[in-house]
Amino acid sequence: MHFLLIFPPSSGYKLIAKRSLEEDSYVPPLGLLYLGRVLLDDGHTVEVIDYTAEQFNESKLKNKLSTADVVGMTVLSSHYELPQELAGFINECDSEIPLFIGGPHCSVIREKALSEFPVDVSVMGDAELRITSIAKAMQGKRKISSIPGIYYRDGKKIKKTRPLKSNIDLDTIPFPARHLVDKYEYGYFMGTKLSRGKTASIITTRGCPFGCRFCGIRNISPWYQERSVENVQGEIHQLAKEGYRTLQIMDDNFLVNKKRADKIMDFIIKNEYEFDIWIGGARVDSAERGLYEKMRDAGVIFMNFGLESGNQDVLDYYNKKISPEKIKKAVNLSIKMGFFTTGSFILGAPIETKKHLLTTMKFAKKLPLDFARFFPLGYFCGSPLWKEMVEKGKIQPDEYVVESDSRRGLGRFTKEELRNICQKAHNNIFYDPRFLLRQVYRAFYRNNFRFLNLGMKVFAGIIK
Repeated sequence: MHFLLIFPPSSGYKLIAKRSLEEDSYVPPLGLLYLGRVLLDDGHTVEVIDYTAEQFNESKLKNKLSTADVVGMTVLSSHYELPQELAGFINECDSEIPLFIGGPHCSVIREKALSEFPVDVSVMGDAELRITSIAKAMQGKRKISSIPGIYYRDGKKIKKTRPLKSNIDLDTIPFPARHLVDKYEYGYFMGTKLSRGKTASIITTRGCPFGCRFCGIRNISPWYQERSVENVQGEIHQLAKEGYRTLQIMDDNFLVNKKRADKIMDFIIKNEYEFDIWIGGARVDSAERGLYEKMRDAGVIFMNFGLESGNQDVLDYYNKKISPEKIKKAVNLSIKMGFFTTGSFILGAPIETKKHLLTTMKFAKKLPLDFARFFPLGYFCGSPLWKEMVEKGKIQPDEYVVESDSRRGLGRFTKEELRNICQKAHNNIFYDPRFLLRQVYRAFYRNNFRFLNLGMKVFAGIIK
């Protein structure tokens, strides 16, 4: 069978209304590439369309659909409207072609994901070890009802199969079929090429052992799982042989197990691989000089922290289990290592007053970050905070992402006020001449002007 796997856009114009999207190909769609490898090994043919890396083209998609036997698509809760519209378009083009969806949205809202999409099957959780069974069901060689952890249509009814009994051994999953997206170039953000050379994404763990109240990851991946060090080393060696030069580690918290991370870095150093390594998610309480020095020697150039607030009581409210002092230590150590260091902050917790917000803004400005982002608090479907507000009747069960808003009893500021405050917080940092001079100095010191170029675009956008 020929599978067409689609990663929908996360931003852009309405597909049907405008027929165009803004390109911003940051990282490859790793989930689809895992599925692609399993399907290829089972004797199927696979093609991937990544709509973060190419613009939507109606006639091109119609041509692809004419040769496909099955279509699969990823769905994210934060941008579910666009894949929903895309599924409708596919259904209009060919109502007979089997269409299945997977991804976080399907794991969070489950049955409703299938009811709001014109598709045949919705897959919950990790799909790699069930995708071949789904293929057999599409061929009529197996009953769809025998496959665990899915919702499917039976006439006009939506039915659920038995739940998955446990997590899977991540080492049993073959490495992603990255050649399926060789036609694209990744590493772009806001139209700026940030990565060096050929870019690959890799995930060495799934889930997160922590319980931040604003995060819904446990509703998607209830278990924290680690691939073995040897398994990760094998994939890294393969990536080096295939000529990749930028390695983006996409774990939610790569440094949870510091001894494990230490061994992975040792392997890279020993083999003298010439990677630029990006750490997409790390906690500040993982900051240790010896580990960070080893990361630097292995090629790490980028670190991203979830900092959230400069107030201890707000950090406690979020159940972050960190402190402003630990934040300062981690950011300062990251900068000393020469890493391009970014941090994100969340504004608008129900307990936050204007004084809290001002404290966080001042705190962020004093940190030597290379880039800071401020977001209004979002109540994401499945997160502890979302569940609490659903129980209180302040959020409806079918609302997936709700911004903090005083008019709904979800905070002390309206969502418009919070958006303006976030913009002011950005301006407070980016308008500071000391920040701009610091970025110019660091660009020369690191001999890397890609981030400075991006910073100038952001600054120009703020002025505009």
